[in-house]
Parts: sequence; structure tokens; C-alpha cells
Amino acid sequence: MKYCVVDSCEWTYPDVHVYETGGVFIRQTALCGGLATFQIHVWDVSSAVFVQAKGLCADFYEQIPIPVEDNPNFEKEVLPSSGLKRAPFWVNDCLCPWRGQAEPRRGAVGIYVTISVPTDAQGEYAGEILLSCGEETAAIPVTISICACPLPKETLQIAMGYIPYNAAKWHGLLENPELADEMDTRYLQMLRRQHQNRLYVDPPEITDAGPGRYAFDFTAFNRRVRKGLSLGFTGFHINGVGFRKAWDSPVIGIRGMDALSYEAYVYLRQYLGALRENLRINGWLERDMFFIGIADEPNEINALPYRAVCGMVRRIFPEIKIFDACSGAPIYGALDVWVPRSDEYEKNQSVFDSYKETGDQVWHYVCLYPRDDGYINRFMDIPLLATRYLYWGNYRYGLSGYLHWAVNVYENDVDPFTASCPRHVNAGSASVLPAGDDKLIYPGEGEPWMSMRLEAHRESAEEYEMLLAISHRDKAAADALCARGFRSFHDVTYDGRTFRALRNEIIETYSALYNK
Repeated sequence: MKYCVVDSCEWTYPDVHVYETGGVFIRQTALCGGLATFQIHVWDVSSAVFVQAKGLCADFYEQIPIPVEDNPNFEKEVLPSSGLKRAPFWVNDCLCPWRGQAEPRRGAVGIYVTISVPTDAQGEYAGEILLSCGEETAAIPVTISICACPLPKETLQIAMGYIPYNAAKWHGLLENPELADEMDTRYLQMLRRQHQNRLYVDPPEITDAGPGRYAFDFTAFNRRVRKGLSLGFTGFHINGVGFRKAWDSPVIGIRGMDALSYEAYVYLRQYLGALRENLRINGWLERDMFFIGIADEPNEINALPYRAVCGMVRRIFPEIKIFDACSGAPIYGALDVWVPRSDEYEKNQSVFDSYKETGDQVWHYVCLYPRDDGYINRFMDIPLLATRYLYWGNYRYGLSGYLHWAVNVYENDVDPFTASCPRHVNAGSASVLPAGDDKLIYPGEGEPWMSMRLEAHRESAEEYEMLLAISHRDKAAADALCARGFRSFHDVTYDGRTFRALRNEIIETYSALYNK
């Protein structure tokens, strides 16, 4: 049996045995009540591997290798700064809760370890991770230096597209609503673990009640909101009131009608009026609690009707915030929450930053793009640190939120355990998705399974909050720390050892200022 310990910021692979952050022991810095994380890569084994913790509160996960069959959608020459790994290969992205032992997968065993630091811990928290395979054993020393302060309060707004129907479908629970609801809860708890705090909700059930008349049933809508609130979600996104007919069409559609028609206005007046009254009755009419979308990713061709619909929504329901992914479309003044793609934000930074001056929020998003020029994203064929830095961009540019379209889309019913690059169709345009773009959670055996990228999102959110907290006391120090890892969305430090030292320093700086 051979093994090495690898930092959680670096990908591991079943057929790779030398790592930039590889070692034989763990020494990290962590906050009281926080998590310390790392990986153990084991190879040259022919039987099951066992693992246990001595003197530590540890959770173990078996890393399931996932195939990356292609590197689609690179539109320019691949830059060395992208860190692209050429397909095909297998990568340890999926995390299955430990089931007593793990058999070798593709010749190796990958283990992800999380150490829960007690809230009252002081000084050092130390112990061992014990490995065994047949007659062979090994002890991995673990030493965690404790900073006596809690994680900062959660402030970053995070919304990613989770589909409860897909959770029920992939777990075979469509005919069992009670078990489907329990599974849905487990997915939502997993999203809260990584600090997602805003949840997409479907509009109410709408039926025709006669010519130009509509009836609205908010039963399922209200149940969903109450469940989200009970699990710690603080905000909700109501899916778009309209839709883009095609990328090259000037028409925004609303319930099968041209958005600029009188009939569409009659519908909007009734729908938004009923929605407003429902939120008022339930005490949910706070301005930041609910956002509403108009039509995803407006462009130059449909900008004018898009702005007109935004004006109607403001006229009918002035309290609700209008939110959509957008980039360079000329829709000035249309939104309350602007969500440009990260590369489009950088190209038009002065414009988007000017919106903050009037009280608007500016977020950022990634999807299957940006995909070149070294831009970071959450794909499985670029460094895991690319995902880790996404929220550092929020700190660097003062962006208050982050959006992604997919948590568990499993596009075109492609099994996420056997392929990573499914075909995707949006508004009549087809493409092949980069590896992992349609998922952060895997439909495991009887439960959802996290991904390494989901954990990278969690740790990134916690690093964002620490940088922000440091900036409240010493902005120059926070800016300098951020710049050592993240300088722009296409200029980051990919050296794993440097990153681990930087994270430890962020924790120590935050702790020192917190305890002053």
C-alpha cells in the first residue's frame, strides 16, 4: 500500500500518484466550529482500504472517479494559464459517504476527509488518521492550529438552479411524494452546507378562468417558500414571467402571447397583483426577499421589448426586485439586480459599477462560458482552484452575489456517473457542455452525493466572508491578501502550496482582528 496526503484545493486522479501538495502529514489552520479538509490518495492496493480517526472528529468520503470524455467549446488557442487537462481522463469529483471500507476504483482509492473543529477548541487540535489494507497499516499525523473565533456571518448571496423534480426522478421517487420530499430536503440541506441562501421557486399554478381571466393557486408556492425558510434559505427567485423565443428573435413571449400585446398586459396585471397580495398576506413583502426574472439573458435584439416588460412589472408590482442574468445588452435602468457573466463584467466594469451608485446590486455568473483566455469556472477539466476562486471575485470587485444555472440538471438524461459532457439546447441553440457544467450534486445510492466542486464552493464562500470581515477593519490588508491569489477572473494563482499558506494567513489575520 502506498499513499499520499493531498490538499483539498487540488484535483486527484485514480491514475496519478504525484501531486503538487502531496505529503505524508497534515498541518492546517482552522476556526473554532469550522472544518479542516484534505484528501488521501491510496494506490498499489489489491483489496479493500479501511480508515478511521484517532483523537479527531472526522467524516470520511470515498471519492468516485468520474469520466471526462471531451474538452468542448474552447474557441481560441488554449492558454497555459487555463490549466486545461486534455481529455479523456477520470477525476475524483464525486464524494460518497464512507461505507466502512472502499475497494480500489481504477487501481486506487481516494478518500476525502473533513475534520470538525470543536467550538471550544484552543491551541492545537491533533490526532491521527489510520489507514489499513490487508496486513499493511499507516498512521497519518494531523495537527490543526486553532484560531479562537467563529466563521463570520453569512452575507454573500448565492443562487444556483436546483430542480426537485430531477432529484425525485433520478432516485426513482416520482410515484412516492413523501419519500421524494425527504430526498428534496437532503438536497436542500446539502446546498445550505455550501452557503447557498437563495432558492428558485416555480410560479403559482395558473389556470384560465374565462376570456382574459386567470385563477392562481399559491398552495405549492407557499409550501415551497415555507420549507426553504425552515432550512435556512433567506431569499427566493421566482422563475421568469416571460421567455426569449430564440436568440435571434426580437419577441419576448408571455404565456404564449407577445409580451407587448394588450392580452399579455391583462395577464401580467392579474398575475403580479395576485402574487403581490399573496406575499403581503404571508408577511413576505420585504423588498429583498423575493426577486423575479423577466426573460433569461436578454440581448441587443430583444432589448426594447425586454425593457418594456420590466417597466410594466415595476408599474404593477413596485416592491419586487427584477433580476436576470445579463451581459452587454442595452437594457440600462431595467434591472434592480444585475448579473453579468464574469468576463462580460470585467469588459464593462465601469458600466456595471455605475449601477451600484443608484442602489442596484451587481452579481456575477458563469455557465458553459467563459471558456477561454484563462477565465476561471467550475469545470472538471481545469484546476479545482478555479472553482475555489469564484467568490474571491465577489470580494475583489464588490459583487454581492453569484448565480449558476445548474445544480442537478443531468442534461438530456445523461448518467452523470458515466459521462460529463452532455448536449445542451437553449432557445434553439445547441452545444456540448464542458465537463460538470450541468451538476454539482450527484444522484447517489439512496441519497445525494456531494462533489469536490461543491465543497470548493463552500470553502470559497467562507474565504469571501473572512476577506470581507478583514476589510471592515483593514481594507488594505484584505486587498493584499486577495491579490496574492486572485487578481482578476482570468488571473489567479494556481500553485496549491502557495494557496494553502495564503488561506492559513487569511484565517490568522481574520482571527487577530476579530480578537482585538
